[in-house]
Amino acid sequence: MKVDGVEPAVLQRVQDQARQKRVEHSLGAPQDPAVKRRRQTLGKQMHQPEDYSYAEQLKDEVDRLNDTARIYNIGLRFKIHEGTDRVMVQVYDRRSEEIIREIPPEKVLNLVAQIQQMIGLLLDEQR
Repeated sequence: MKVDGVEPAVLQRVQDQARQKRVEHSLGAPQDPAVKRRRQTLGKQMHQPEDYSYAEQLKDEVDRLNDTARIYNIGLRFKIHEGTDRVMVQVYDRRSEEIIREIPPEKVLNLVAQIQQMIGLLLDEQR
């Protein structure tokens, strides 16, 4: 390949370096420090013990989501509803901290928790 104003030897060296970087990247060689920090922040693969409970995993994931939303300055807040152990999302105004919307609404989750408790009383079993 010939590029005007670039000697073939220089062009070959640049192409070789580009190929080498692609090979290093695919082999897992060190990357840009900013990319490394972002991956660490957003969630590297965490090796978790077998006895790590579902509730602990869920809490860790919700914390990671909240950290990510905070890093990207997004007005989202993730929470675990205590009565049902379901994840809910709050959309809020970052300036006033006013909650704009909840998905699913907390009132609905409170109702679900009450129904589950009533079913538990009827069946002599609580969730």
